[in-house]
Amino acid sequence: MKKSLLATLLVVCTLLSMNVTAQEGKSEKLRWKGHETNKFWDNWEISAGFGNSFLDVSTKAGLSDPGKFLDRNSWNANFALTKWFAPIIGMRVQLDGGQYQNYSMNTAEFGTGLYQTPYVFVHTDIMINLSNWIGGYREDRVYYAIPYAGFGYHASSFTDNSVGSYDGEFSLTAGLLNKFRVCKCLDIQLDLRTWILRENSLLPEIRGGGNYAFAYSASVGIAYRFNKRNWTKAYSQEDVDGYLAAIGDLNNRLNDANNKLAAANKRIGDADAENARLKNDLNNCLKRPVATETILPETSVFFNIGSAKLTDYAKASLDKFIAAVKDSNVKFTVTGYADKATGSAQFNQKLSEQRAKAVADYLIDNGIDASRILPTADGQGLGSSVAAFPDMKPMIQRCVIIK
Repeated sequence: MKKSLLATLLVVCTLLSMNVTAQEGKSEKLRWKGHETNKFWDNWEISAGFGNSFLDVSTKAGLSDPGKFLDRNSWNANFALTKWFAPIIGMRVQLDGGQYQNYSMNTAEFGTGLYQTPYVFVHTDIMINLSNWIGGYREDRVYYAIPYAGFGYHASSFTDNSVGSYDGEFSLTAGLLNKFRVCKCLDIQLDLRTWILRENSLLPEIRGGGNYAFAYSASVGIAYRFNKRNWTKAYSQEDVDGYLAAIGDLNNRLNDANNKLAAANKRIGDADAENARLKNDLNNCLKRPVATETILPETSVFFNIGSAKLTDYAKASLDKFIAAVKDSNVKFTVTGYADKATGSAQFNQKLSEQRAKAVADYLIDNGIDASRILPTADGQGLGSSVAAFPDMKPMIQRCVIIK
Protein backbone atom coordinates (compact mmCIF):
# COMPACT_ATOMS: atom_id res chain seq x y z
CA MET A 1 0.00 0.00 0.00
CA LYS A 2 2.82 2.37 0.81
CA LYS A 3 4.36 1.90 -2.63
CA SER A 4 1.02 2.53 -4.29
CA LEU A 5 0.36 5.68 -2.28
CA LEU A 6 3.88 6.89 -3.08
CA ALA A 7 3.26 6.34 -6.77
CA THR A 8 -0.02 8.27 -6.58
CA LEU A 9 1.59 11.21 -4.84
CA LEU A 10 4.43 11.17 -7.37
CA VAL A 11 1.97 11.47 -10.25
CA VAL A 12 0.10 14.31 -8.53
CA CYS A 13 3.32 16.20 -7.81
CA THR A 14 4.40 15.74 -11.43
CA LEU A 15 1.15 17.26 -12.71
CA LEU A 16 1.40 20.17 -10.28
CA SER A 17 5.00 20.87 -11.24
CA MET A 18 4.01 20.89 -14.91
CA ASN A 19 1.44 23.56 -14.09
CA VAL A 20 4.00 25.65 -12.18
CA THR A 21 6.39 25.44 -15.09
CA ALA A 22 3.70 26.48 -17.54
CA GLN A 23 2.63 29.45 -15.45
CA GLU A 24 5.78 30.78 -13.78
CA GLY A 25 8.43 29.82 -16.30
CA LYS A 26 9.64 31.79 -19.29
CA SER A 27 7.15 30.19 -21.68
CA GLU A 28 4.13 32.13 -22.89
CA LYS A 29 1.05 31.94 -20.71
CA LEU A 30 -1.72 29.58 -21.78
CA ARG A 31 -4.85 31.20 -23.14
CA TRP A 32 -8.45 30.06 -23.39
CA LYS A 33 -11.06 32.14 -25.19
CA GLY A 34 -9.36 35.40 -24.35
CA HIS A 35 -8.34 34.57 -20.75
CA GLU A 36 -4.88 33.96 -19.34
CA THR A 37 -3.86 31.36 -16.84
CA ASN A 38 -3.20 32.86 -13.43
CA LYS A 39 -0.28 32.41 -11.08
CA PHE A 40 0.24 29.12 -9.27
CA TRP A 41 -1.36 30.22 -6.01
CA ASP A 42 -4.46 31.68 -7.67
CA ASN A 43 -7.80 29.94 -8.31
CA TRP A 44 -7.57 27.28 -5.64
CA GLU A 45 -10.52 25.62 -3.90
CA ILE A 46 -10.76 23.59 -0.73
CA SER A 47 -13.93 21.56 -0.21
CA ALA A 48 -15.53 19.02 2.11
CA GLY A 49 -18.69 16.96 1.77
CA PHE A 50 -20.76 14.22 3.32
CA GLY A 51 -23.21 11.82 1.72
CA ASN A 52 -24.07 8.30 0.69
CA SER A 53 -22.12 5.44 -0.87
CA PHE A 54 -23.45 2.28 -2.50
CA LEU A 55 -21.48 -0.76 -3.65
CA ASP A 56 -22.70 -2.78 -6.61
CA VAL A 57 -20.84 -6.05 -7.25
CA SER A 58 -21.14 -8.11 -10.40
CA THR A 59 -23.13 -11.32 -10.11
CA LYS A 60 -22.95 -14.69 -11.74
CA ALA A 61 -25.62 -15.74 -14.18
CA GLY A 62 -28.89 -16.56 -12.49
CA LEU A 63 -28.02 -14.75 -9.27
CA SER A 64 -29.50 -11.48 -8.02
CA ASP A 65 -28.32 -9.03 -5.40
CA PRO A 66 -29.55 -10.18 -1.99
CA GLY A 67 -31.15 -7.83 0.50
CA LYS A 68 -33.00 -4.57 0.11
CA PHE A 69 -31.52 -1.59 -1.75
CA LEU A 70 -31.65 0.76 1.21
CA ASP A 71 -29.93 -1.80 3.41
CA ARG A 72 -26.95 -1.78 1.06
CA ASN A 73 -26.31 2.00 1.35
CA SER A 74 -23.86 3.50 3.79
CA TRP A 75 -22.07 6.79 4.45
CA ASN A 76 -19.32 8.68 2.65
CA ALA A 77 -17.18 11.67 3.59
CA ASN A 78 -14.70 13.46 1.36
CA PHE A 79 -12.13 16.24 1.37
CA ALA A 80 -10.64 17.81 -1.78
CA LEU A 81 -8.15 20.40 -2.99
CA THR A 82 -8.72 21.82 -6.48
CA LYS A 83 -6.62 24.03 -8.72
CA TRP A 84 -8.16 25.71 -11.78
CA PHE A 85 -5.68 26.38 -14.58
CA ALA A 86 -8.14 28.13 -16.90
CA PRO A 87 -11.87 28.93 -16.79
CA ILE A 88 -12.69 25.46 -18.16
CA ILE A 89 -9.98 23.12 -16.91
CA GLY A 90 -8.79 22.19 -13.42
CA MET A 91 -7.33 19.35 -11.40
CA ARG A 92 -8.53 17.96 -8.09
CA VAL A 93 -6.95 15.72 -5.46
CA GLN A 94 -9.66 14.12 -3.32
CA LEU A 95 -9.77 11.75 -0.38
CA ASP A 96 -12.94 9.68 -0.10
CA GLY A 97 -13.64 7.63 2.98
CA GLY A 98 -16.63 5.69 4.11
CA GLN A 99 -18.15 2.29 4.52
CA TYR A 100 -19.49 -0.42 2.25
CA GLN A 101 -22.17 -2.78 3.42
CA ASN A 102 -23.70 -5.65 1.57
CA TYR A 103 -25.16 -9.13 1.96
CA SER A 104 -23.25 -12.18 0.94
CA MET A 105 -24.25 -14.03 -2.19
CA ASN A 106 -22.73 -17.21 -0.80
CA THR A 107 -25.18 -17.82 2.02
CA ALA A 108 -24.12 -21.44 2.32
CA GLU A 109 -20.63 -20.41 3.36
CA PHE A 110 -21.13 -16.92 4.88
CA GLY A 111 -24.76 -16.88 5.96
CA THR A 112 -27.36 -14.15 5.47
CA GLY A 113 -25.81 -11.41 7.57
CA LEU A 114 -24.99 -7.87 6.50
CA TYR A 115 -21.27 -7.33 6.10
CA GLN A 116 -19.62 -3.95 6.55
CA THR A 117 -16.12 -2.82 5.68
CA PRO A 118 -14.39 0.61 5.69
CA TYR A 119 -12.74 2.01 2.58
CA VAL A 120 -10.53 4.92 1.51
CA PHE A 121 -10.07 6.16 -2.03
CA VAL A 122 -7.38 8.73 -2.91
CA HIS A 123 -7.75 9.95 -6.49
CA THR A 124 -6.70 12.72 -8.82
CA ASP A 125 -9.31 14.08 -11.25
CA ILE A 126 -9.20 16.18 -14.38
CA MET A 127 -12.17 18.57 -14.27
CA ILE A 128 -13.93 20.32 -17.16
CA ASN A 129 -16.19 23.30 -16.44
CA LEU A 130 -18.84 22.54 -19.03
CA SER A 131 -20.84 25.69 -18.26
CA ASN A 132 -17.90 27.94 -19.02
CA TRP A 133 -17.00 25.88 -22.07
CA ILE A 134 -20.45 26.08 -23.63
CA GLY A 135 -21.72 29.40 -22.31
CA GLY A 136 -18.46 31.31 -22.04
CA TYR A 137 -16.78 32.52 -18.88
CA ARG A 138 -18.95 34.69 -16.64
CA GLU A 139 -17.81 35.79 -13.23
CA ASP A 140 -21.39 36.14 -12.02
CA ARG A 141 -22.54 32.67 -13.12
CA VAL A 142 -24.63 30.93 -10.44
CA TYR A 143 -24.52 27.29 -11.57
CA TYR A 144 -21.61 25.28 -12.96
CA ALA A 145 -21.80 21.75 -14.36
CA ILE A 146 -18.37 20.13 -14.07
CA PRO A 147 -17.83 16.58 -15.35
CA TYR A 148 -14.57 14.94 -14.37
CA ALA A 149 -12.59 11.73 -14.63
CA GLY A 150 -9.57 10.44 -12.75
CA PHE A 151 -7.75 7.57 -11.16
CA GLY A 152 -6.37 6.73 -7.75
CA TYR A 153 -5.76 4.10 -5.12
CA HIS A 154 -8.60 2.27 -3.38
CA ALA A 155 -8.22 0.26 -0.18
CA SER A 156 -10.73 -1.54 2.04
CA SER A 157 -10.75 -3.68 5.20
CA PHE A 158 -7.71 -1.90 6.57
CA THR A 159 -8.69 -1.62 10.24
CA ASP A 160 -8.18 -4.21 12.95
CA ASN A 161 -11.95 -4.67 13.32
CA SER A 162 -12.63 -4.96 9.60
CA VAL A 163 -14.26 -8.04 8.17
CA GLY A 164 -11.92 -9.79 5.79
CA SER A 165 -8.31 -8.91 5.06
CA TYR A 166 -6.77 -5.72 3.68
CA ASP A 167 -6.47 -5.38 -0.04
CA GLY A 168 -5.95 -2.40 -2.35
CA GLU A 169 -6.02 -1.67 -6.06
CA PHE A 170 -5.77 1.25 -8.44
CA SER A 171 -9.21 2.39 -9.52
CA LEU A 172 -10.81 4.68 -12.08
CA THR A 173 -13.43 7.28 -11.24
CA ALA A 174 -15.79 9.64 -13.08
CA GLY A 175 -18.59 11.93 -12.03
CA LEU A 176 -20.45 15.22 -12.28
CA LEU A 177 -19.82 18.04 -9.84
CA ASN A 178 -22.70 20.51 -9.57
CA LYS A 179 -21.62 23.84 -8.08
CA PHE A 180 -23.99 26.58 -6.92
CA ARG A 181 -22.48 30.01 -6.30
CA VAL A 182 -23.42 31.45 -2.90
CA CYS A 183 -21.02 34.39 -2.86
CA LYS A 184 -17.72 35.39 -4.42
CA CYS A 185 -15.69 32.86 -2.44
CA LEU A 186 -18.18 30.17 -1.38
CA ASP A 187 -20.05 27.44 -3.30
CA ILE A 188 -22.47 24.70 -2.34
CA GLN A 189 -21.81 21.59 -4.38
CA LEU A 190 -23.49 18.29 -5.14
CA ASP A 191 -21.01 15.63 -6.21
CA LEU A 192 -22.35 12.56 -8.07
CA ARG A 193 -19.64 10.03 -8.85
CA THR A 194 -18.74 6.43 -9.39
CA TRP A 195 -15.56 4.40 -9.35
CA ILE A 196 -14.70 1.02 -10.70
CA LEU A 197 -12.47 -1.42 -8.82
CA ARG A 198 -11.42 -5.04 -9.06
CA GLU A 199 -13.78 -7.24 -7.13
CA ASN A 200 -10.85 -9.22 -5.76
CA SER A 201 -9.93 -6.18 -3.68
CA LEU A 202 -13.16 -6.60 -1.66
CA LEU A 203 -13.65 -8.98 1.24
CA PRO A 204 -14.71 -12.47 0.11
CA GLU A 205 -18.01 -12.32 1.97
CA ILE A 206 -19.56 -9.73 -0.39
CA ARG A 207 -18.00 -10.71 -3.71
CA GLY A 208 -20.35 -11.65 -6.51
CA GLY A 209 -18.01 -13.80 -8.50
CA GLY A 210 -17.29 -11.28 -11.26
CA ASN A 211 -14.18 -9.29 -12.15
CA TYR A 212 -15.23 -5.75 -11.26
CA ALA A 213 -17.41 -3.88 -8.83
CA PHE A 214 -18.85 -0.38 -8.99
CA ALA A 215 -19.22 2.05 -6.13
CA TYR A 216 -21.57 5.00 -6.33
CA SER A 217 -21.55 8.05 -4.14
CA ALA A 218 -23.60 11.23 -3.78
CA SER A 219 -22.45 13.92 -1.37
CA VAL A 220 -23.33 17.49 -0.51
CA GLY A 221 -20.64 19.91 0.63
CA ILE A 222 -19.17 23.37 0.49
CA ALA A 223 -16.17 24.75 -1.40
CA TYR A 224 -14.12 27.79 -0.50
CA ARG A 225 -12.12 29.62 -3.15
CA PHE A 226 -9.06 31.57 -2.03
CA ASN A 227 -6.54 34.02 -3.46
CA LYS A 228 -7.41 35.35 -6.91
CA ARG A 229 -10.77 33.92 -8.00
CA ASN A 230 -11.50 35.56 -11.35
CA TRP A 231 -9.62 35.40 -14.67
CA THR A 232 -7.54 37.99 -16.45
CA LYS A 233 -8.67 38.87 -19.95
CA ALA A 234 -6.05 38.08 -22.57
CA TYR A 235 -5.67 38.99 -26.22
CA SER A 236 -4.70 36.92 -29.21
CA GLN A 237 -1.30 37.39 -30.80
CA GLU A 238 -3.00 39.03 -33.77
CA ASP A 239 -4.65 41.53 -31.43
CA VAL A 240 -1.36 42.21 -29.67
CA ASP A 241 0.47 42.66 -32.99
CA GLY A 242 -2.27 45.01 -34.16
CA TYR A 243 -2.10 47.03 -30.97
CA LEU A 244 1.69 47.22 -31.16
CA ALA A 245 1.52 48.32 -34.81
CA ALA A 246 -1.05 50.99 -33.94
CA ILE A 247 1.07 52.19 -31.03
CA GLY A 248 4.15 52.29 -33.29
CA ASP A 249 2.25 54.33 -35.88
CA LEU A 250 1.01 56.73 -33.20
CA ASN A 251 4.56 57.10 -31.88
CA ASN A 252 5.84 57.87 -35.38
CA ARG A 253 3.16 60.47 -35.94
CA LEU A 254 3.78 61.93 -32.51
CA ASN A 255 7.51 62.18 -33.23
CA ASP A 256 6.77 63.84 -36.58
CA ALA A 257 4.40 66.30 -34.88
CA ASN A 258 7.04 67.00 -32.22
CA ASN A 259 9.64 67.68 -34.93
CA LYS A 260 7.28 70.06 -36.70
CA LEU A 261 6.46 71.73 -33.40
CA ALA A 262 10.16 72.11 -32.62
CA ALA A 263 10.75 73.68 -36.06
CA ALA A 264 7.79 76.03 -35.56
CA ASN A 265 9.07 76.96 -32.09
CA LYS A 266 12.48 77.70 -33.60
CA ARG A 267 10.91 79.97 -36.22
CA ILE A 268 8.88 81.68 -33.51
CA GLY A 269 12.04 82.09 -31.44
CA ASP A 270 13.90 83.57 -34.42
CA ALA A 271 10.97 85.93 -35.10
CA ASP A 272 10.89 86.95 -31.44
CA ALA A 273 14.63 87.63 -31.51
CA GLU A 274 14.30 89.72 -34.68
CA ASN A 275 11.35 91.57 -33.20
CA ALA A 276 13.36 92.28 -30.05
CA ARG A 277 16.26 93.52 -32.15
CA LEU A 278 14.03 95.84 -34.18
CA LYS A 279 12.34 97.10 -31.02
CA ASN A 280 15.75 97.82 -29.48
CA ASP A 281 16.85 99.65 -32.63
CA LEU A 282 13.64 101.69 -32.54
CA ASN A 283 14.17 102.59 -28.89
CA ASN A 284 17.75 103.62 -29.63
CA CYS A 285 16.56 105.76 -32.50
CA LEU A 286 13.93 107.39 -30.33
CA LYS A 287 16.54 108.18 -27.68
CA ARG A 288 18.91 109.90 -30.15
CA PRO A 289 18.69 113.70 -30.30
CA VAL A 290 17.18 114.95 -33.51
CA ALA A 291 19.83 116.75 -35.50
CA THR A 292 18.19 119.80 -36.97
CA GLU A 293 20.17 121.89 -39.37
CA THR A 294 18.76 125.24 -40.26
CA ILE A 295 19.29 126.15 -43.86
CA LEU A 296 20.28 129.80 -43.76
CA PRO A 297 18.66 131.86 -46.48
CA GLU A 298 21.00 134.26 -48.25
CA THR A 299 19.66 137.70 -47.51
CA SER A 300 20.43 141.05 -49.20
CA VAL A 301 19.92 144.37 -47.43
CA PHE A 302 19.92 147.40 -49.74
CA PHE A 303 20.99 150.98 -48.92
CA ASN A 304 20.51 154.38 -50.46
CA ILE A 305 23.33 155.87 -52.50
CA GLY A 306 26.24 157.05 -50.38
CA SER A 307 24.45 156.01 -47.12
CA ALA A 308 25.05 153.34 -44.42
CA LYS A 309 21.78 154.03 -42.64
CA LEU A 310 19.23 151.19 -42.51
CA THR A 311 15.98 152.04 -44.22
CA ASP A 312 12.63 150.69 -43.09
CA TYR A 313 12.72 148.35 -46.05
CA ALA A 314 16.18 147.09 -44.96
CA LYS A 315 15.00 146.60 -41.38
CA ALA A 316 12.02 144.58 -42.63
CA SER A 317 14.38 142.25 -44.49
CA LEU A 318 16.56 141.87 -41.41
CA ASP A 319 13.57 141.16 -39.14
CA LYS A 320 12.52 138.36 -41.45
CA PHE A 321 16.07 136.96 -41.38
CA ILE A 322 16.23 137.18 -37.55
CA ALA A 323 12.94 135.29 -37.20
CA ALA A 324 14.33 132.51 -39.42
CA VAL A 325 17.63 131.96 -37.58
CA LYS A 326 17.07 133.02 -33.98
CA ASP A 327 16.29 129.46 -32.73
CA SER A 328 19.35 127.88 -34.34
CA ASN A 329 23.07 127.98 -33.78
CA VAL A 330 24.00 128.52 -37.39
CA LYS A 331 26.82 130.95 -37.95
CA PHE A 332 26.99 133.31 -40.92
CA THR A 333 28.91 136.15 -42.53
CA VAL A 334 27.87 139.78 -43.07
CA THR A 335 29.56 141.41 -46.08
CA GLY A 336 29.05 145.00 -47.21
CA TYR A 337 29.24 146.27 -50.82
CA ALA A 338 29.27 149.64 -52.68
CA ASP A 339 28.68 150.42 -56.36
CA LYS A 340 31.43 151.41 -58.78
CA ALA A 341 29.53 154.14 -60.42
CA THR A 342 29.90 156.71 -57.65
CA GLY A 343 32.57 157.68 -55.18
CA SER A 344 36.23 156.82 -54.95
CA ALA A 345 37.60 153.41 -54.04
CA GLN A 346 38.59 154.55 -50.57
CA PHE A 347 35.16 156.01 -49.93
CA ASN A 348 33.41 152.91 -51.19
CA GLN A 349 35.60 150.66 -49.03
CA LYS A 350 34.77 152.63 -45.95
CA LEU A 351 31.12 152.85 -46.92
CA SER A 352 30.88 149.10 -47.44
CA GLU A 353 32.39 148.50 -43.99
CA GLN A 354 29.96 150.94 -42.41
CA ARG A 355 27.04 149.21 -44.09
CA ALA A 356 28.23 145.79 -42.83
CA LYS A 357 28.64 147.14 -39.32
CA ALA A 358 25.16 148.69 -39.38
CA VAL A 359 23.62 145.32 -40.30
CA ALA A 360 25.68 143.44 -37.70
CA ASP A 361 24.74 145.86 -34.96
CA TYR A 362 21.05 145.55 -35.84
CA LEU A 363 21.27 141.77 -35.68
CA ILE A 364 23.02 141.82 -32.31
CA ASP A 365 20.61 144.43 -30.95
CA ASN A 366 17.70 142.17 -31.92
CA GLY A 367 18.88 138.96 -30.21
CA ILE A 368 21.51 137.40 -32.50
CA ASP A 369 24.65 136.40 -30.58
CA ALA A 370 27.72 138.24 -31.91
CA SER A 371 29.69 134.99 -31.96
CA ARG A 372 27.50 133.74 -34.75
CA ILE A 373 28.73 136.47 -37.15
CA LEU A 374 31.91 135.21 -38.80
CA PRO A 375 34.52 136.40 -38.90
CA THR A 376 33.27 139.97 -38.28
CA ALA A 377 31.29 142.50 -40.15
CA ASP A 378 33.28 143.05 -43.34
CA GLY A 379 33.33 145.52 -46.19
CA GLN A 380 34.46 144.37 -49.62
CA GLY A 381 34.42 147.67 -51.49
CA LEU A 382 34.05 147.60 -55.22
CA GLY A 383 36.05 144.61 -56.30
CA SER A 384 33.91 142.04 -54.65
CA SER A 385 30.77 143.90 -55.51
CA VAL A 386 31.51 143.60 -59.11
CA ALA A 387 32.39 139.94 -58.68
CA ALA A 388 29.22 139.27 -56.75
CA PHE A 389 26.92 141.10 -59.18
CA PRO A 390 28.76 141.24 -62.50
CA ASP A 391 25.68 142.03 -64.57
CA MET A 392 23.71 144.09 -62.11
CA LYS A 393 23.11 147.82 -62.14
CA PRO A 394 25.24 149.87 -59.73
CA MET A 395 22.26 150.58 -57.48
CA ILE A 396 21.89 146.86 -56.79
CA GLN A 397 25.49 146.78 -55.54
CA ARG A 398 24.69 149.17 -52.66
CA CYS A 399 23.94 146.35 -50.22
CA VAL A 400 24.98 143.96 -47.48
CA ILE A 401 24.78 140.24 -48.14
CA ILE A 402 24.22 137.84 -45.24
CA LYS A 403 25.08 134.18 -45.87
